[in-house]
Amino acid sequence: VRIMTGAPLPPGADAVVPVELAEPAGTDAARFRAPVAPGASVRRAGDDVAQAAVALAAGRTLSAYDLALLGALGVIEPAVFRRPRVAVLSTGDELVPVGYALRPWTIRDTNRPMLCSLVEACGAEVVASTHVGDRAGEVAAAMRRAFTLADAVLTIGGVSAGDLDPVKQSLGGFEGLELWRVAMRPGRPQAFGVVQGRIFHGLPGNPASVAVVFDTLVRPALLRMGGHAETERPRLRVTAAEDFPSRAALMDFHRARLEPGAEGWRARAAGVQVSGHLAPQARAHGLLVVPEGVERIARGESAEFIVWRWPGAAAATG
Repeated sequence: VRIMTGAPLPPGADAVVPVELAEPAGTDAARFRAPVAPGASVRRAGDDVAQAAVALAAGRTLSAYDLALLGALGVIEPAVFRRPRVAVLSTGDELVPVGYALRPWTIRDTNRPMLCSLVEACGAEVVASTHVGDRAGEVAAAMRRAFTLADAVLTIGGVSAGDLDPVKQSLGGFEGLELWRVAMRPGRPQAFGVVQGRIFHGLPGNPASVAVVFDTLVRPALLRMGGHAETERPRLRVTAAEDFPSRAALMDFHRARLEPGAEGWRARAAGVQVSGHLAPQARAHGLLVVPEGVERIARGESAEFIVWRWPGAAAATG
């Protein structure tokens, strides 16, 4: 019986012969070029996903391929988590919008668009993005508004050792918020807490600190809030292509590049590790980790590497 690809088997048939392996042998007959076993070229119901099998586990980030599988199973509206709503506040009288010309003593507010992009890249939704000055009352008012809008509030700057740091001055007005010094570099000064079920994270003001603190602490929290089962980035063992010094009392995250080596990946610094520099994280493929208590990863030694992106891929995202 002649059938098309994907057609049901005719009654009594138990195998299919591709047309390129058959040739006519009369009006109702064909000659096959090789023996045919039962079940050949047959796709049985349940071969792809068996009855009662788990097709997609909970907590999975749905891909285009997952949507096709769901469609085949007749699932039109899968149960998903709502995207976490996030408010981002940058602080500092010295900041001007990125499109503005610089004046003496000013810098462009680059941390806020960077942080908003990182938030969106990990599946959350930025519902407010605001710049406020260095007055504690103004910062506190902006934080109160943010807590009414968002599931998580992120501030940039104002949490260091200075007497006039505005976020630090504002913390006393919110029960549940505390100032922290985390044993990491960059990003040691931070603030954290929960206000009426809303998460707050006060990030430092230097761009490298914002990038590293977000990636190691904030991003996993936002992913968990969004229902993701996997919250960590890929990690590799790499060989240091140069020395990576550190403070022995801190866990140090070096912005670094990957390069192929004869025995696997090698890591090289993506620039001078100054927390105020933007270029190293733009060049970096991820973070080389120097553990707490280790003074340096010497050239040739093995180290852990947190992958932001792969060589040749697009710019780093959340």
